[in-house]
Amino acid sequence: MKETNRRTLYADQGVKALLLYMLKEEQELVPEYDQNVGFRYPEAERFIMGPVTETLYLIRKLYEAGILLKKYRDKAVACPSCLSPAVSVKYLCVSCSSTNLEKRNIFQHVQCGFSDAEELFLNNGEYACPRCSKDLKKDELREASSIFHCRSCSENFEKPTWMHYCKKCKISFTLNESSFIDVYSYVLSSDMRNELELGMISTAPIGLVFERRGFEVVSPGSLSGKTGNRYTFDLMGRGKIAAKDAVIVLDLVCSNDPHDLSPVSTLMGKLIDTDADVGFLVVIPNLDQSGKNLAELYDIRVVEAESSKEAAEEIEKKLAKLLTPSAYQRISGNFSK
Repeated sequence: MKETNRRTLYADQGVKALLLYMLKEEQELVPEYDQNVGFRYPEAERFIMGPVTETLYLIRKLYEAGILLKKYRDKAVACPSCLSPAVSVKYLCVSCSSTNLEKRNIFQHVQCGFSDAEELFLNNGEYACPRCSKDLKKDELREASSIFHCRSCSENFEKPTWMHYCKKCKISFTLNESSFIDVYSYVLSSDMRNELELGMISTAPIGLVFERRGFEVVSPGSLSGKTGNRYTFDLMGRGKIAAKDAVIVLDLVCSNDPHDLSPVSTLMGKLIDTDADVGFLVVIPNLDQSGKNLAELYDIRVVEAESSKEAAEEIEKKLAKLLTPSAYQRISGNFSK
């Protein structure tokens, strides 16, 4: 799929967070069965806001874009009518097809060889053999086998017949009538892993720049605000600026078209409410003029680039200027927020 289509997916903040998590932790998206929705991916739902259907839709789009690869995990029986995997098995009487069955254990009196259900050996709570009339202890009986008993027609048999039953559309069907669906887990493709590590949305190249400047880097990072809200940033660095403790935060946004002021407003709100001292906004590929004006007004450092690797080179230059004493004087007001 074209790079522009991948960028459209990368523009979704939930998708971006999910892919960075999979890249960093080498995670596989493993399906779990849910009776209400079928197979779902809880790990992905941690990052993608909205209903389960939104997560499933975006996972499908990531697969179609070549970002995720399928790994066969299981085969599930599905209803031939509605294709739901919400299927159970009903065991039936071989004579009347009733489901009103009970499983009975068959015991044998070893000495005389008589075998039958346990209740036939009981008489007023005491064990006795119906054939030889000998009083028995429980340990004189050997569990020999089991049978099924139909409470509807009193038939006894070794094995019941069975049918699948769809819990969604309430129909029964045989094995031959069944549909089957493949169940997959998902992993990052190797090509996309390289692209993410070096290019589109990974903060790794940027993190290395901060680390070389002596900052302790967390990606993603979070800070609590004065209002009690907790805010997440794509990268957060703690270090020294002119011998003073400082927190630098960074968000990265990606899209096919120039970004408007929305990502600037989002970062601005987080900076106002937290004790972050400096804010960077990495924009792939670029920011429109309204966004640039707002960023300048709130002293947000904007870096426009085609990839995070290219952005890292520009941030290297901006950090070098930021860490000079004269730059410290210009931003020193941030340290007293």
